[in-house]
Amino acid sequence: MSTPTEREPDPDSLPGAGRMVAFVDASVAIALTLLVLQLTELLPPSDRPDQPPIDVVTENAPVFWSFLLSFVVIGRFWLVHHRLFGFGGRLTGLLVLLNLAWVLTIVVLPFMTEMVATYGSEPFVLRTYIGVLLVCSGLLTAMTVLMRRTALAEDDPRRPPEAFVVGSTAATVDVGLAFLLVLVLPQVNYFALFALFLDPLTTRVVQRLRRT
Repeated sequence: MSTPTEREPDPDSLPGAGRMVAFVDASVAIALTLLVLQLTELLPPSDRPDQPPIDVVTENAPVFWSFLLSFVVIGRFWLVHHRLFGFGGRLTGLLVLLNLAWVLTIVVLPFMTEMVATYGSEPFVLRTYIGVLLVCSGLLTAMTVLMRRTALAEDDPRRPPEAFVVGSTAATVDVGLAFLLVLVLPQVNYFALFALFLDPLTTRVVQRLRRT
């Protein structure tokens, strides 16, 4: 009776979808934790609480503002990523690489948040922060398009619907408009992110372009 031989692990094999999503969830959780740790550093030593607690908040308003901004941003991107991979479908090497690049943009946001809290609306920091958001959104859109095209080519019903692709593309266009705005008019400050409210308009534009 022959003994079954052990197979060598395939170095080119892709991680399972569940394992990759778990990795993303852990990375997002760590990024959010790092955001909170920046706030704990504002507290005076426990053996010398000589600063009134209200002053900790009022004197560090930019830090709290940057924390809330990045928390909302990371949370929103994570929700979109969660919905995207909820459609299922086959993983590809390119999709895994795009996902890793997307995780990089997420884990760098706590550092960029600290930069915003320290330097405020300094043009380089402003443009870099919104630039990171643009890359993050663009990678999500690229993954969405890739997953849909791969599923369509294989006639796999587990794919992001066309409406999801349009919505993701429109969101990236909105962030792109905000980035262009701070490139030309940095004095607009982080109010440039109000370009995200143009979503109904950009969605209609993207829909028409994808039909042509």
